[in-house]
Amino acid sequence: MIADYTEAPVCHVDDLVDGELKEVRVGDTDVLLARADGQYYALFPKCSHYQGPLVKGLLNGHRLVCPWHNACFDIRNGHRLEAPALNGLPTHEVRIENDQVFVRLTTDQESLENPMSAPDETNTETYVIVGSGGAGAFAAEGMREGGFTGKIIMLTESSEAPYDRPNCSKDYLQGKAPDEWMPLRSDEFYKDYGIEIRTGQLVTSLDPTEKRIELASGETITYDKALLCSGGKPNVLPGLDADLKGIYSLRSLHDSQTLRELGKEGKRVVIIGSSFIGLEGAMSLRKLGSEIDVVGLEKVPFGKILGEKIGHVIQGWHEKEGIRFHLGRKVDYIEGEGTVNAVILDNGERIPADFVLLGLGVKPRTDFLKGVLLEKDGGVKTDNYLKVTNGLYAAGDIAHYPVTDGFQRIEHWKVAGQQGHVVGLTMAGKNEPYEVIPFFWSNQQGRRINYVGHATKIDDIIYDGDPEKDDAFLALYIQDGQIKAAAGLKRDQDIIAIRELMHEGRMPSIETIRNGLKWVKELKKA
Repeated sequence: MIADYTEAPVCHVDDLVDGELKEVRVGDTDVLLARADGQYYALFPKCSHYQGPLVKGLLNGHRLVCPWHNACFDIRNGHRLEAPALNGLPTHEVRIENDQVFVRLTTDQESLENPMSAPDETNTETYVIVGSGGAGAFAAEGMREGGFTGKIIMLTESSEAPYDRPNCSKDYLQGKAPDEWMPLRSDEFYKDYGIEIRTGQLVTSLDPTEKRIELASGETITYDKALLCSGGKPNVLPGLDADLKGIYSLRSLHDSQTLRELGKEGKRVVIIGSSFIGLEGAMSLRKLGSEIDVVGLEKVPFGKILGEKIGHVIQGWHEKEGIRFHLGRKVDYIEGEGTVNAVILDNGERIPADFVLLGLGVKPRTDFLKGVLLEKDGGVKTDNYLKVTNGLYAAGDIAHYPVTDGFQRIEHWKVAGQQGHVVGLTMAGKNEPYEVIPFFWSNQQGRRINYVGHATKIDDIIYDGDPEKDDAFLALYIQDGQIKAAAGLKRDQDIIAIRELMHEGRMPSIETIRNGLKWVKELKKA
């Protein structure tokens, strides 16, 4: 606690209007001031996720959304409402005197855990989480936050407790993030809240009828409720020699560590797949000094997701850094006796390679499930509470969850984390439906592209700003006569506003948007 409880006037009572944010100083401390429903609130000014400047975010009612990765907080108590932040924000006292707003510092902590229940040894109920990714990590905390006091067991094939997986293709791979940054929580945290994380545990069978889980070790675990968040298994190249050395994927902390050491040696790397993970890997390995060639089936990277214009722009960013592209091409075979030495394309081109990184997407890891009907892609279908069947739930990469026009499955960190948090609350008895608009981000050569919504095809694109000429732009994607998604560069508030409007069912018509809608102003309308 701050010993002298510093207090200072920060503004006049009419200086801010509802929905407005301002950063002020109280003594030597920066404070975020927010106004909603005629009331002032004071909070820690940086997001507890990656320290994003919250003053550049957006306030919708009492929901404060971070501009960088769309973590969300309640300004009334600082509680974290949405992933990817794990912790909430400290708050400070506010009072009004003689039309002046005073803030009194009450804490010097940078972040606070949401209130959670302690485990109770007399509660014999057992909840099992299969998987330790974002969904599993947030689910365990959601269970305690929802009041569950029984036993929580997290089973993971990994040798690691939950860690910051998105960083594996970015700063961590580049050697800019130390090992101590990667764990989501300390060992003490999991011990204090009775969350038993069992690493190196391969689940071979889960029978929801018997509520029984079998492990490769031969051990059997029974449960009262279970959550499937087993994530995805990287796709492999068809016909690839399984014994050929020098073929890697980028899915885990171990993968990132291995690639980082190889990348420092100035290797020749061929990346097969022009996916987000593939190009983030290309960016990071290039920064380590490797020579990079990217092979992709698409004629333009991200053309089906972001549109060809933005795809060309992103390709240009990478080419300026020395990354070479071979697009619209298939791999005929990988050459090498025991170890990779070249990749041969379908047009006969030979690309020398010391190692190959596969960026071909993932397939849901569900082969251990018994008596559960799988979707064509291997995922599982849930209801709007992410329930699969009696006592069994699913979240993250494997979950097909209902939306207004069918079902969708999203493979992104924020989605997995928020699904985990919601389903954890539900399993604890809070019964909260999952109704969050998808959001993801990608770092492409130091430029953060934010994407909100979900479009399975692009009928048309409305641009605000020219991606080929402007340093900041917004693209809105039309599918079946509706705005289904949006992507932006340096348009953080607009992306947040679109997401909030989508969530509230208040997206304007396409005609209104074409006429130049001002997103932030629209968001603040009653």
